[in-house]
Amino acid sequence: MLINPEAEILQRAQQVDLFVQSYLDTMQISEARPVQDLKEAVKYSALNGGKRFRPVLTLLAGELLGAPVKSLLPFACAVEMIHTYSLIHDDLPCMDNDDVRRGKATNHKVYGEDFALLAGDALLTEAFSIVVHSYDAILAVELVKILSDAAGIRGMVGGQAIDLRPGETAFQIEELTDLHLLKTGALIRVAAEGAGLVAKAPADKILALREFGDSLGLAFQIADDILDHGEKGQDIRSFTGVLGVEKTMELLGQMSLHAKQSLKKVGPKTELLDYLVQFNLDRRV
Repeated sequence: MLINPEAEILQRAQQVDLFVQSYLDTMQISEARPVQDLKEAVKYSALNGGKRFRPVLTLLAGELLGAPVKSLLPFACAVEMIHTYSLIHDDLPCMDNDDVRRGKATNHKVYGEDFALLAGDALLTEAFSIVVHSYDAILAVELVKILSDAAGIRGMVGGQAIDLRPGETAFQIEELTDLHLLKTGALIRVAAEGAGLVAKAPADKILALREFGDSLGLAFQIADDILDHGEKGQDIRSFTGVLGVEKTMELLGQMSLHAKQSLKKVGPKTELLDYLVQFNLDRRV
C-alpha cells in the first residue's frame, strides 16, 4: 500500500520539470537576439506548469519494468515537448483562438502569432533531437518511429484535422472513438509504449503497455468530455453528446477497468499507474 501516491506522482513531475528546464537552459543556439527571443517563447510554454501527465506516465511505466529514471527522462521530455507544441498551436487564432492557458496568457498573446508558431515548431523538432542524442542508434530509430506515428498525420495531427472539419452531422460512437484515439490517445499511448522500449522489455509487455495507453488515452478524453459537458453543455462531437452523460460515465468505467487489466500483464507493482487511472476516473466530477 502506498503511503502517499500524490507525493510520489509530484516527485516524478518535478524530475521532469528539472530535466526540461536543464535541457532548454543548456541548448547551444545562436546568440542572435531573435533566436534568443524564440528560446524565451519556447521556455514560456514548456515551463508553464501542468501536471506532466504524459511524461510521468513514461517514468512510472519504465520503473515498473526496472528501467532507471535517468534512462527514461529524455524520452519523457520528448513526449512533453510534443504535447507542449500541440498546445501552443491549438491556442492560435487559426485553431481554437484561446487567450489563456494554465492561468497565463497563451504564447501568441505574449510573443505574437509568428513566434508562437515557431516556438511550437522548435519544440516538435527538439523532441526528436533529444531522442537521437540520448539513445543508441537502434533504440533511437524505434523511438522516433513510434513518436512520429503518434504525433503526425497517423496520430495527433490527423485527429486534430478530423476535429477541425468534422462535417455537419453528429459522429457515430465508432467515429468518435477513432478521432480521440488519434487526437488524445496516441500521445498517451506512446508515452507508455516508449517506456517499454527504453526498458528493453519483451514484446508482450510492450504490447500490454500499448493497450494500457490506448485505454487510458481514451478514458482521459471521455473524462474531459464529462467535465466539459457540465461547463459547456452538450456537444454533438463529444462522447456525452453522442451517448448522453450516464452512458458516457459507464464507458469511462469500462475503459478504466480495461487499462488496469492491461497493466496486470506488465508486472505486479502497478499501484502508482493504477492511481493515475483512478485519478483520471475521479476527475469526471
